[in-house]
Amino acid sequence: MLINCYKIMRKFTISITLLFLFFTLPHFAVGQEVLTGLKQNSQLVKKSKIVNKKDNIVYEAVKLPFVEDFSTSIGYPNPELFMDKQGFVNNSYPLNPPTLGVVTLDALDAFGKVYTHASSESFTADTLTSRPIRLDSLFYPTKRVIRVQDSIYFSFYYQPGGGTFPDGDNFYEWERIGDQPETEDSLVLEFGYETGDTIFLNQFTYGDYILDTAYAPGDTIINPFMPNSFYIVENYLDSGYVIQLPMDSIFGPEAIWNHVWSTPGVSLDSWLAEDSLRYFKEVLIPITDYQYLRNNFQFRFRNYASLEDNGVIGWASNVDQWHIDYIQLNVNRTCTDSFPNDVAFVMPSQSMLKKYQAMPWSQFEQSELATHFENKLSNLSNAIKNTNYTYSVYKNGNISVENYTSNNENANPYYPTGLHRYAAHSSPAINFNLPMDVADSAVFTITHIFQEEGAGDSRKQNDTSVFVQKFYNYYAYDDGVAENGYSILSNYPNPEIALAVRFTLNNPDTLRAVRMWFNHVLNEGNEAPFTLTVWNDNQNKPGTVLYSQPAQLPAHEDEFLDFVTYYLEEPIAITGSFYVGFQQNHNIQLNIGFDCNNDGRQHFMYKTTNTWKEPFLKGTPMIRPVIGKYFAPDNVAIAKYEKINFTLYPNPTTNFVNLRVENDNFSFSDINYRLFDVFGKLIKTEKIADIDTKIDLSPLPAGFYFIQLSQSQQIITTAKIIKQ
Repeated sequence: MLINCYKIMRKFTISITLLFLFFTLPHFAVGQEVLTGLKQNSQLVKKSKIVNKKDNIVYEAVKLPFVEDFSTSIGYPNPELFMDKQGFVNNSYPLNPPTLGVVTLDALDAFGKVYTHASSESFTADTLTSRPIRLDSLFYPTKRVIRVQDSIYFSFYYQPGGGTFPDGDNFYEWERIGDQPETEDSLVLEFGYETGDTIFLNQFTYGDYILDTAYAPGDTIINPFMPNSFYIVENYLDSGYVIQLPMDSIFGPEAIWNHVWSTPGVSLDSWLAEDSLRYFKEVLIPITDYQYLRNNFQFRFRNYASLEDNGVIGWASNVDQWHIDYIQLNVNRTCTDSFPNDVAFVMPSQSMLKKYQAMPWSQFEQSELATHFENKLSNLSNAIKNTNYTYSVYKNGNISVENYTSNNENANPYYPTGLHRYAAHSSPAINFNLPMDVADSAVFTITHIFQEEGAGDSRKQNDTSVFVQKFYNYYAYDDGVAENGYSILSNYPNPEIALAVRFTLNNPDTLRAVRMWFNHVLNEGNEAPFTLTVWNDNQNKPGTVLYSQPAQLPAHEDEFLDFVTYYLEEPIAITGSFYVGFQQNHNIQLNIGFDCNNDGRQHFMYKTTNTWKEPFLKGTPMIRPVIGKYFAPDNVAIAKYEKINFTLYPNPTTNFVNLRVENDNFSFSDINYRLFDVFGKLIKTEKIADIDTKIDLSPLPAGFYFIQLSQSQQIITTAKIIKQ
């Protein structure tokens, strides 16, 4: 939270407009773990698919004070304060922010996907633009004109991505979250406003034009949509080819944007090496130029990023994060006004279980409860604050389980003493039992409140942190949010790679399915086969294989952007500790979701030879076993999919293979097959509408292929085809 003060220079410009590999490939060891960034942000993709009624609202200009600490929601920035949706509001990527939640600018667009114009060279990425702000007038306690003499300051906190909590003087690469922006990357702040004029935006609408003849490189096509314009052909184009040509110019409001502040990419390590409390820096900027004292003043942050693909399939992904927090704009401030009168949560509250983020209600015992909660709390002001802390626990929304209160305690300022460490507030005891019943599931809501005694706290929104503890039918070490992608690589041509995650039952039960989160990667290059596997426990290592289901493929729950369920063909009885995971005999990165905020290293192992190894990457793979009865993790009934008995003949084959469904009275509602090659590339997909389906393999080279049957996007079964 070091203060930087900047004076605005009068400069006019007109605007018309995940963790990286720790070792350089291919020189990796015999076998290693690898983390990549994410090609898409599933939380933003979900948000982009929801029709937001607020999108059609015409918002009034924001009145002073402008304050936003991003503590009240996850996803898009507050539309009442910001115009665009490219920033990602989250509490997953920052380390010790001033208050709970930040907005992150990175290499993903408003739809949560890598920008189409992204490259290894520096490119313009996210923008965070404020709504127009009334910087011409004050409205409270009485309305009056704002003057430069009113001492107007704009301030914010920022942090580069890719940081880690230091262990003494050491910063371990394998414990980082996100990706550090390089020196050629940058974070930029601009002040501006619309002039009221309309100008050409250097953009066009486009229309399809069907060629009536063939063209060679260098030929000229006269644009039929716009007079006196033409198109120079760069590649050979056949007759009937469709190209897009500009149809009309796009005009829009003229805006003036002035560069105010910027910083090149930097390492958080360098900040912490100088000051162990400097996780975020604060910047304060005086507004002394009369051109900004208007009724439509705006500010915007922009970032420049650059991809790091390293030549590996599926590698290009999200990079170069910047985290911004606690934006303030108001009068009567000074260059030393760096301490908000605020006590707050710094990070979200956690599970009340010792090991798991979630577990089956049928398997819960009181011994699974942790001994205490862990809270990160801070006093941002420069004065001691008298604070109080409580938490409450409710079952299924209305049954009170516990109401915890503690003594008031003085909280010292974050500078120079650090986080608030009073144990009754930061580590409150769990001295209650959960009321048991024979229901299939239960949900407990834990609400934590940390606040200043009395009315002194300037921002109440960040005083509350809520955790919803789910007891359904699955185990989870992860919190459901992937910060990175996890893969295992070997330098052997036909490796024996395996990943196994350990879980422990309190009572014998039945394993029904395994849920996995596979990340989307560039061009879906991770769709390669694996064997779903269950092992018993042999002295805290995977032992005998209890179940294996070959020829599975990474899938994505595109409709709900959630875990994909791989159903066991036959449920198996299990007891005690067991492992679930997968095996593969190729070096294509399967890229499974990796939760970097929950350290599960003691619960999973991997191998690339015959020897199981303990992981060193901090986090947990997003793999969840489903136990007991069939019902969805969010307590919604799972559709009962018909088991399909089918044969493929002839197999091996030379040209055609027949898929015959052997079920009597079988319903073909929404049943599809997909054909993949051995590398997971999708060759064709088709709906199954009859007992017999003929599949033409004649255009394909000899080799192994996989056919996958699915119903309503749920994978039912996969089988192998051999073409001779």
